[in-house]
Amino acid sequence: MNAAGGADGLRVLIRTAASATIGAGHAARTAAVARELARLGARVSWTCDRETVPALVERGVDAGSIAVLECPATAHRSGETQASEKEQQADAREIAALGRTDIVLVDSYQLGKPWLTAMRATGARLATFDDLRDRPLDADLVINAAATHDEYRELAPGARTLGGLRHGIIGDPARPAAAGPGDVLIAFGAADPGQLTERTLLALAARAATRGRLVVQLGSTARARAEATVRSVPGATFAPEGPTSPGAPALAIGAAGVGLLERLHAGVPGIVVVAAENQRGLARSAEHAGAVVVVGSPEEATEAAARMLADPRLLARMSAAGRAAVDGRGAARVARELNRLAGVDLRRATLHDAELLHRWRNDPSVRAVSHTTDEIPWETHVRWLESSLARGDRHVLVAERRGRPLGTLRFDVSGDRATISIAVDPALHGSGLGPAILDAGDAWLEANDARVRTCRAEIRDGNDASVRAFLAAGYLPGTDSYERPVGRRTEA
Repeated sequence: MNAAGGADGLRVLIRTAASATIGAGHAARTAAVARELARLGARVSWTCDRETVPALVERGVDAGSIAVLECPATAHRSGETQASEKEQQADAREIAALGRTDIVLVDSYQLGKPWLTAMRATGARLATFDDLRDRPLDADLVINAAATHDEYRELAPGARTLGGLRHGIIGDPARPAAAGPGDVLIAFGAADPGQLTERTLLALAARAATRGRLVVQLGSTARARAEATVRSVPGATFAPEGPTSPGAPALAIGAAGVGLLERLHAGVPGIVVVAAENQRGLARSAEHAGAVVVVGSPEEATEAAARMLADPRLLARMSAAGRAAVDGRGAARVARELNRLAGVDLRRATLHDAELLHRWRNDPSVRAVSHTTDEIPWETHVRWLESSLARGDRHVLVAERRGRPLGTLRFDVSGDRATISIAVDPALHGSGLGPAILDAGDAWLEANDARVRTCRAEIRDGNDASVRAFLAAGYLPGTDSYERPVGRRTEA
């Protein structure tokens, strides 16, 4: 199924930050999501401080799509401390002046609730990456690969949470490989402000814990700082300059940022030295998955490396665990959720929709998962639609965004229950529109048919895509159907 075009007309603005001191992790994961949004047909624009521009361009972002802020709250900052409320509000006002957008996605520790609240006044839906779980967030969607929904019930009331390693985001796997078979990769992020790279290199050299090359993955500024240490350690070398994928080293020692997710996806067994408090949750998740060992210092990492490199079976198990935990589709999942977050409009169908609904209904991909798989003749379809539109116990609706039809819903009402049927334009399957249409259907029923208290869906065996869509929209499985109360969404 082809999801291209599923977000046609969707406008997404991304606000992120990167620098020699912050590192490039925020830029890397937002760029990955932007690529998936573009694949769905969304129009993505960027805004940031001047320091961030090179990191975005290096990751394939068109410089012409970036608006550089004059008074950014992120400029010349590092660490996890938020900018002042005044600075955040000024940052948001400057962005609001750029024009309307449907979704704002932010990824910066310096921008918190004051910034989000100011952006909400623009009417956009708000999504935020968060690694900290230590501050309130005024957001509609929170993304944290190391968290669960329960952890944000108080921090972000009413927000939907994308948590777990399945939402871990990796960069483009086609980038040059940093390391090869037999190498040990040392990867503490592009900036490595704690100079853990140098400490690890010196500890490995003193312990003589490895036989292969020691490959150092750093950004350009940190490379210059570490060059003397790399030259002094036999077998040590730098990875190719610019963004790289992990490659296939025997082992990696590094931090628990975006790079860790890429190493898990590549099946690289790892040792994690937590470089910052915000990395602790992701490190624990990776350790729980069986893909890494978490230690407290470069010296402990050296001891662990010697043990692990002597146990090929352990390395093989860890490699398989990493691949199973991070499948590489996290950015696509986030993009689909952003498409869902933008919502759809519902209107009542008319006879003018007959040809469109008939074409969707008779598409082979739709018939294959319908209770009746035969093609419906045109005359039969028109008679059915005429009858349905005249009935008081049936609602036939068309989902649209900016006037483009995206799918259809039907509610058959009996007492205080409605049986729901959904069809998404077959060309847009896999774009996140199914849950968006179901969300809109719940709100429509609540506003337009006070009789209905419960919605139920009967899903044909084998229709896994529909099951995922209904579960994502808060429907719960019963003995022979999926159900949810109208107006009270259950978080999946």
